[in-house]
Amino acid sequence: MKTFALVVTALVTLAFLSGCEGPAGPAGADGEDGLNLEGFAVGIQCATCHSADTDTLYYVAGRVYQWESSKHALGGDIERNGPDCAGCHTTEGFVQATDGKTVGQQTHPSPPGCFACHSPHARNNFSLRKQTPVTIGSNIVGVPDAVFDYGKGNLCAQCHKTRPMSPKMDANPPGDSLVITTSRWYSHYGVQGQVLMGDGGFKFPDFTYTGNSPHTNNTIIKQEGCPTCHMAEGVYPPSMGTGKGGGHTMNIRFDFNGTPGSVLNGCKQSGCHTSALTSVDYHGVQTAVEHNLDTLGTLLANKGWIDLASGTVKLTGGRLVIRPAVKAGAICNFLFIEHDLSLGVHNSTYALELLRSSIAELRKP
Repeated sequence: MKTFALVVTALVTLAFLSGCEGPAGPAGADGEDGLNLEGFAVGIQCATCHSADTDTLYYVAGRVYQWESSKHALGGDIERNGPDCAGCHTTEGFVQATDGKTVGQQTHPSPPGCFACHSPHARNNFSLRKQTPVTIGSNIVGVPDAVFDYGKGNLCAQCHKTRPMSPKMDANPPGDSLVITTSRWYSHYGVQGQVLMGDGGFKFPDFTYTGNSPHTNNTIIKQEGCPTCHMAEGVYPPSMGTGKGGGHTMNIRFDFNGTPGSVLNGCKQSGCHTSALTSVDYHGVQTAVEHNLDTLGTLLANKGWIDLASGTVKLTGGRLVIRPAVKAGAICNFLFIEHDLSLGVHNSTYALELLRSSIAELRKP
């Protein structure tokens, strides 16, 4: 009886308090969801993907295993989680950026992973989050912004593009002097998009540039973009790279029990290279680019303009003055091709000509 009396008392008290509520105020604006959730697709059924027959075979587990060997998982600089960097270095920031929202501080960030590129719960499929062309700002005075449009690769170029550089490279500044005040005077590390399309490097006015490698306008690469080569699936046999290269590892090179290998399936498809291709160092292009990078780096280091150990611009008293200003283009090109990381594979003609023209410029009396 005591229990019954307590329940009745509680209900009466609740009713009394409810009766004291005033009229409801106007509806407020929707708040920003801290988890960036986009809701769930109408009629979505979890078991379509998360079932014993499909989850590990087709959708998630195998790709996660591959991703765990990728640079996105292991080298994405997740600590760059402030508003200026989180848009690329964290999944949460990337979702905000691609949704057109203001990128904020990410308190508990995760590296670029599944839900950076895909939104399966909102779309009920694994389509890419965004594939619209990407406008990449120019860091060279007098050169317009570029538009990257390579199909699925447009998602990659949301981040694999240059960031603003200050001051911009200017071959004709007042007084013919370019004053650099930051050791990080370069177009960032994610320059792969611009290298592929043949844009972003500095072209010296007295050097004849001949264009780009076939990769720039290859029909398949124009349609599929970066996944053409970086996400090609390995097949065993003969490739030992299944799950170690290509796919969601996005690695071209891989290690198989101490033996280096390369995923070349994407390179050998119809409309690209022949089956005779055995190395990414095609016609020795990587060897040539590496040689020219070493030569140019030595010339810049001897001038006291570059610290090769750290890969940064050397400042004295917080500044570096380049006179004549046009020669600063050699710094731009060295760090541009160095940070591309492909050693010319993305665009061999463009990479070699930027390096060779820079070497010729620095060797002028």
